[in-house]
Amino acid sequence: MKKSMKVFALALGMLPFAAFSYPKAETFEEATGLVKDDGLVVVFVYADGWDKHSRRTAELMMNDAEVSKVLSNDVVMTLPLPNLGGKEQDEKLKARFGKLRVPTPDSIPGVNVYTKEGRVLASLSIPFKERKKPALLAKRLLALKKAHATQGKLMAQAEQATGPEKARLLGEAAFIQGISRPDNVQKMIQQADPENKSGMEKVISLNLPHYAIGTAGTKDWEKSLAEVKELQKNSHFSKEQQQQLCCIAIGLLRRHGGMQHKAELKEMITRLRKIDPDSILGQSALDAERLWVRELNLIEGWSPDVIPTEKVPTEIVGPLPIKEPGTYEVTFNYLRGSHAARFSAVELYDGKTKVAEDCHNGNSGHKSSNNVYTLTVSKTVRKPRLYVTFDMAVNRDSYGRITVVKK
Repeated sequence: MKKSMKVFALALGMLPFAAFSYPKAETFEEATGLVKDDGLVVVFVYADGWDKHSRRTAELMMNDAEVSKVLSNDVVMTLPLPNLGGKEQDEKLKARFGKLRVPTPDSIPGVNVYTKEGRVLASLSIPFKERKKPALLAKRLLALKKAHATQGKLMAQAEQATGPEKARLLGEAAFIQGISRPDNVQKMIQQADPENKSGMEKVISLNLPHYAIGTAGTKDWEKSLAEVKELQKNSHFSKEQQQQLCCIAIGLLRRHGGMQHKAELKEMITRLRKIDPDSILGQSALDAERLWVRELNLIEGWSPDVIPTEKVPTEIVGPLPIKEPGTYEVTFNYLRGSHAARFSAVELYDGKTKVAEDCHNGNSGHKSSNNVYTLTVSKTVRKPRLYVTFDMAVNRDSYGRITVVKK
């Protein structure tokens, strides 16, 4: 290659956004005039002057062949964001985007995707670990476009339907994962099916984040858990909504259920992952199980992770030195933490049969009192199971060891 050609090629490679095979626009009005019937307006958001890596990442993504191929039917815009906003910035945004809502991605750089009518279809962040992997963004954009096409088909089918069937189709369109709901879809569902024969009105109107806040302060957690489980039976919820319901149930079980609900907690965490293993919530299920499905272990002792907030018996698992008849002492020895541990009972079972108990209020902290529980065993215990009842609804930052000895 001649020297002049090499210089020209190098200059081309250094030009920002030089390799795209899609039309670009400066304003949204211009973009809507260029976009094809099934196309979208894709806005690359990056930092203007305060993060050079952000702009370089946006350029890398826009110039990538795979990203360019995915966006071949779309129109691309850029949105450089200054470090500080202000009146001048607002005027520039208004001139370019009109009355459109301009969401900021969870992280910058990012990508905002609009329909040609101006609906925000999605706002995608580009995580730091993916900043040099445009193929991952291409994959996400392709999935988004497929979801948009599916939503469009459902909306078209709904236009030809009536009554509960129309409501069902509208509901399915509203809950396509990864993209926003069609405009006014809740009102359309209510108009199509005023008696809610399809069950969609309940699904579309339920504000799960608000519902989650309500359950967090519930006085009857078992009733709230039953309501969540009933909602989970509704097959119309999207995968994301089903996972959110799982999270609400996990929160209730974690805060109130006690260790006797450990199996139920594990089952709900497993369900959270099974619904969509690749989603953020699905991936978090592994950590939830590792951190929260814990047992009160005789060797490890107690900690905030295993102390229930309800005053319920919690099993102490581990090699229990209880077998022969006699008198046994269960002692709670505080190690560290901001709070003393408080107890109200220790019970011994042989399988499912209670054989001994000591019920009194005790605590183990910097100054312990009544922290030894005495169990009188009259016959051989074949399957010993030991339970302690904590009395620690609040102030649970406490760590300690448990000893069981025969006198």
